[in-house]
Amino acid sequence: MRRLLGGLSLLMLGWAQKCVVASMSEVEFNYFRLEVSAQSIESGRIALLRSVLPQQCLSAAQLRDLLWTLDYESSRIEVLRFAADRVYNPNQLYEQLQPLFTTESGRREFIRWWEKWHKKPAAK
Repeated sequence: MRRLLGGLSLLMLGWAQKCVVASMSEVEFNYFRLEVSAQSIESGRIALLRSVLPQQCLSAAQLRDLLWTLDYESSRIEVLRFAADRVYNPNQLYEQLQPLFTTESGRREFIRWWEKWHKKPAAK
């Protein structure tokens, strides 16, 4: 009985998660990443990410690759605020994203975001 309940709880966790697989093929993702990179200004890149990511599911590595297209660590945090819940493997977020923040203030802001996001009941 205990195994059955454990299995059911794992199944329910999977159903409760918003994303379970990538919604873009690797080719589609690479095209999208190039499209984001082609935007001439940071605000254009953020606007494109904001318009597309809420309808997509992506991996932590894909989110990292998209965040690399942004010049400023503050912009990366801004995107994390609306995109992190669309990652289907959130257990890899910290490891994948932490290297993107190299300045002292960027690292502090990332840690603050992480602690807040990680404790959020609806996250993941």
